[in-house]
Amino acid sequence: MKKVLITGAGGFVGSYLIKEFKENGYEIIACDINKSDSISKEVVYYDMDILNKARIDEVLKETMPDYLINLAAISSVGLSWKIPQKAVEVNTIGTLNILEAVRENCPNCKVMLIGSSEEYEPSDEPLREVDTVNANNPYGISKIAAENFAKMYKERYNMKIVCTRSFNHTGVGQTDTFAIPSFCKQVAEIEKSGQAGKIYVGNLSAYRDISDVRDVVKTYRKLLENETEELVYNVGSGKAHKVEDLLKYIVSLSNQKIEIIVDEEKVRKIDTPYICCDNSKTAKYFNGTDIKDTIKAMYDNFCNSNT
Repeated sequence: MKKVLITGAGGFVGSYLIKEFKENGYEIIACDINKSDSISKEVVYYDMDILNKARIDEVLKETMPDYLINLAAISSVGLSWKIPQKAVEVNTIGTLNILEAVRENCPNCKVMLIGSSEEYEPSDEPLREVDTVNANNPYGISKIAAENFAKMYKERYNMKIVCTRSFNHTGVGQTDTFAIPSFCKQVAEIEKSGQAGKIYVGNLSAYRDISDVRDVVKTYRKLLENETEELVYNVGSGKAHKVEDLLKYIVSLSNQKIEIIVDEEKVRKIDTPYICCDNSKTAKYFNGTDIKDTIKAMYDNFCNSNT
């Protein structure tokens, strides 16, 4: 049975990734700074901070995984503007710690580093892996730096490394610091109140490629299992949705009258108007879940929640 080690396993994507690998016959080693209730009791767990290189060494020596996926990150663009130093420390230095630890302790382990569409220079066309990377926010810049280190380690040490540039993905359990779960939660709370209400939103004119998280984690597994000759692979649906249209759909799920208010605090000072994925290299792995089905499940979950 092959082993996969997942850092940042307690986060939103981690629980889905654990399920994906578990259902496909893997032994899973879940790592995070603190153990989360979302981490299954059926998996092996280690406390591990990716900023602690010595601890990464210890865990790798003990577990000797076949694959390692790094989900540990400051993953919010908005948060990266508030704590840019920490975003670089975790996303770049943390990644460098992982690469060095793998090189020293289990060099045959294939590493997957999760990057972002935020790395790309803005474009009105679907983005390809060969397009220019030129991020306009601390999060994207930190991910470009991590990818550059990955390229160096792959070329200098002949390590097995694959980097994703993952586009937006969502699903049940994602924190409401992100737009779609925020919309779903606010509308669900109004619906449960039985009265008219107001929803506070950011920029609605942007177009975003948004996937179901289950499609994304399946693609991660397939990229690890298959020969990946190139360093970088886009992971996304290949469809751009206007944020306003998705909000209108969410509002339509409620029976209450809802007023939409743009909150300037939620509007980024610098925002990319259009982000869409050219997923030519990875489309074969995608189930192509309809994003409206994903959103409906998220909305229903908030409606049924006690919080």
